[in-house]
Amino acid sequence: MIHLCLPTVLLAENPGGIRLLLESLQSGGLIMLLIILCSVTAVSVAILTWQRMRENLLMPEGVIRQLRSLPAYAAKGDISPLHEYLENDSSVLARLGMIAVSGLYPTKAECAEICAAKAREELHKLERDLPFLEIMVTIAPLLGLLGTTAGLVGMFSAFGQGPAAGGPDTAAVAREIGVALRCTIAGLLVAVPSVVAHTLFVRKLDGISMKLETLLQDSIQLFYQHFEVQRTPLSQL
Repeated sequence: MIHLCLPTVLLAENPGGIRLLLESLQSGGLIMLLIILCSVTAVSVAILTWQRMRENLLMPEGVIRQLRSLPAYAAKGDISPLHEYLENDSSVLARLGMIAVSGLYPTKAECAEICAAKAREELHKLERDLPFLEIMVTIAPLLGLLGTTAGLVGMFSAFGQGPAAGGPDTAAVAREIGVALRCTIAGLLVAVPSVVAHTLFVRKLDGISMKLETLLQDSIQLFYQHFEVQRTPLSQL
């Protein structure tokens, strides 16, 4: 209830600010509407990407513990419980870990190569929405510049629209200047947070990539150290 009432209270306490915001949106016209759409797109992409890149979903602690328990499974002589655990887990690490400990590849090098290729596919899925942020970073300032240009055109047109058509209409000039500045500010307000979000997500993706690589290399090393992989004779291929 508090969260629902708070915006209402803020609107009641700041009617002038809300009126100015509505006037800015109305005066900006189509260009301001496009900037707002860019803002909505950037926020949506940021939220979806943040949810997708949460490490507790990509690399759960339970899966990490299971992969590090390979020596214990080797001591029991049965790795099937680990396979079953990984198959029932839907995380990225579980899918890649299943490849690492599947025993389908005769050498560590071959297994590591396959895991690296699959990891690149998974990382590509994680970053699939980031290009939209890059687009917003480019488009939003350009739309602001377009709004500024349109405002300047209206301002110069107002110079010949005075009371007797012989002098500038100062009210119209001031209004067009306001439109130009508001569009510029709106474009930058979308672009700057988008740049920050894109940079943070790229850095986070790099961290996820490094951690995945380390965990997979350790798992492959432990598996081939404690388990013997049967090589398929060439005559059976």
